[in-house]
Amino acid sequence: MKPAAAVLFFNMAIILLLGSCAGAPTGRTTALQEAADEGDIRVIEELISEDSDVDSRDKEGRTALHHAAISGNILITAALLNAGASPDIQDKSGRVPLHYAVLSCNPDLTAMLLAADANPFIADKNDETPLDMAVESGCEEVEQTINSSL
Repeated sequence: MKPAAAVLFFNMAIILLLGSCAGAPTGRTTALQEAADEGDIRVIEELISEDSDVDSRDKEGRTALHHAAISGNILITAALLNAGASPDIQDKSGRVPLHYAVLSCNPDLTAMLLAADANPFIADKNDETPLDMAVESGCEEVEQTINSSL
């Protein structure tokens, strides 16, 4: 085995070991959430194939899908949704991934989440829905995307 391949194999073995741990019991992020933050689709796909819990939460109550939405990563969002990630899990602030897609004024990500049956009427702890946020931010394309899904 070539040195570069050995390093890659070792790194993937560590990632799989971390990803197989039962979620994030002390509130730390899981390997899946870290990979979503880093935008590493190869690791995401490998962890999903190893049956990682796509809906496990970190200390803020966020799932890997929240992390992908915050990062604005459409490819990772699609992979997580295809693996069965729930688009309607609220974090500690009451926000769902759709809130974060709207905050980043990302119409493509917003449309993807809505196509996966994300609920645009879920209010956060400030009683704001994703549609409220789109209107307030002036992000017309996202507002239109949400309105056209209703």
